[in-house]
Parts: sequence; C-alpha cells; structure tokens
Amino acid sequence: MKQHYHSRIKPYLLISPALLLAVLFSYRPFILTLINSLHTISLSGKHLSFIGLENYRRLFTNPSFQASLSNTLRFTLFFVPTNIIICLSAALLTNRSGKLATLNQIFFFLPMAVGLSSSMMILKMMFNPSIGIINRLFGLNVQWFNNRHAAMALLVIAGVGLDIGLDFLLFSAALRNVPTDLLEVAQIEGANGRQTFRYLQGPLISSTLLFVVVTNIKDAMLISSPVMILTEGGPFRSTQTLVYQMYLDGFRSGNYAMGSTIATVVFLLTFSVLLLLMRLERRRVYYQ
Repeated sequence: MKQHYHSRIKPYLLISPALLLAVLFSYRPFILTLINSLHTISLSGKHLSFIGLENYRRLFTNPSFQASLSNTLRFTLFFVPTNIIICLSAALLTNRSGKLATLNQIFFFLPMAVGLSSSMMILKMMFNPSIGIINRLFGLNVQWFNNRHAAMALLVIAGVGLDIGLDFLLFSAALRNVPTDLLEVAQIEGANGRQTFRYLQGPLISSTLLFVVVTNIKDAMLISSPVMILTEGGPFRSTQTLVYQMYLDGFRSGNYAMGSTIATVVFLLTFSVLLLLMRLERRRVYYQ
C-alpha cells in the first residue's frame, strides 16, 4: 500500500519545480495583469478604484488602439505566409547531400547567432534611404522609414530575419525524417518534385508545419522590439503594434491600467486565433 502511494505521488513531486516556476512567472503575473485591467492604478502601482470593464470600453474606442490592432493583424497576415514559404523553400533546397548543401544550411542558420538588437541595428543601416546598401545595390529610391507601406514591408523582412534560423532548422529536421524508401518509391513511380512534396513530404511534415505556424502567429502578435528599433511606430502610427502601444501606455506614460488592459486583449486575441487553429489541426495534421 505504501509503495503504491509513493508511485502515485512521485510524478507530482517531479513536476513540482516546473509547476512552481510556471505559477510564479506565468500564471501569477497574468492574474495580476487581469486584475489591474479592472482598476484605476496610481503611478506607484496602487489600486485606486474598481471600474470593471471601463478600461476596455475606453480602449476599443481609442483611435490609437484601433490603428495598432489593424497594424498587428496586417503584419501577421503578411509575415506568417512569407516566413513559411521562405523557410520551407530553403529547407527543400538544402535537403540533399553535398558540401554546397552544407554551406547553404550554415547560411540560413547564421541569423540565430546574431543578437536581436544587433541584427536590427544592422538592418536599419542596410535600409537607410541615404547611405544604406539596399537602395544603392538595387538602384532604388525607397524611403523605408517614411513610407507607410515600405515601413510595414521592412518589419516583415525583420521578422523573417529573426525567425528564419529556427524555422529553417525545424523544417530541415522534419524533411530528413521522411522515410527514404518512400521517396525512392515516389521517384521510381515517376513523381516530380512538386508531386513528391504535395502527396508525400507535405503530409508527413504537417505536424512541424503546424508548430511553425503557431509559433509564427504568436511571434507576430507579440512583435515589439523591431518596431522600437526600426520605426518607433511610424510613420503616422502605420507600424505601431499592440505590444508597442502597451509599452508606450504602460511604461512610458505610466498608465499601468491601460497597459494591463492591452496586454489582456493581446492574450485573448492570440489565444482565440491559436485555439481555432488547433481545432483545425485534428483534420489536417498527420502524425507518424
């Protein structure tokens, strides 16, 4: 009886350190953020009064929030498919033996070795309209930081540059796990590269594809650092995202209640999108 009791309690003891860390650094801050969004808060962080959903009403009628929400959704729609196509194409191109393939793999993996701030500063210099190498190399005259469409495109490029290393690595590992005997059968049957990917490789790496899509959506909804370094929300709030507005309201302006409200909205919006995606996963994803 005693041995049976120990065998039942042992798993809970093993996960207790991880559970404690999750409660302290994830669940507790989220609950406090939710509570803060229902109050007015002083600059010292004290709750002044309970106002219910008034902060949410003010937020959704705020033109700045509406612009931030629109920009975040537009960035997500542009970034996720662009990043998936580039990373998957790179993994397919390097999914072969040979020294050249190895060099290509190192090339796509290199962005992971550069820090976020450093890579964004390099990108900012490269896309400088006056002295940047991009305009000079391609003979362009694009005002990357003053044109709303060019600034959004620059954020998409920055997002791809930040995620390409890990996503390329995941796709490469998934493609290498496709059984070689199945690929040989497809080749013998006369299937070309497009048919092989559509009917064989694609379904077999669908679980990895789902994971990459989920993480990309999460990264897109939470983007802030590239905005701070590259565009600062400009021009005319055309690249101001939800998390960047949370930073402006919650930290720079000291409006902790509104910052907490935006954080809660970002969580609920991201959670809803990912929940819908996970429901579709049951029909579309194949697990080996």
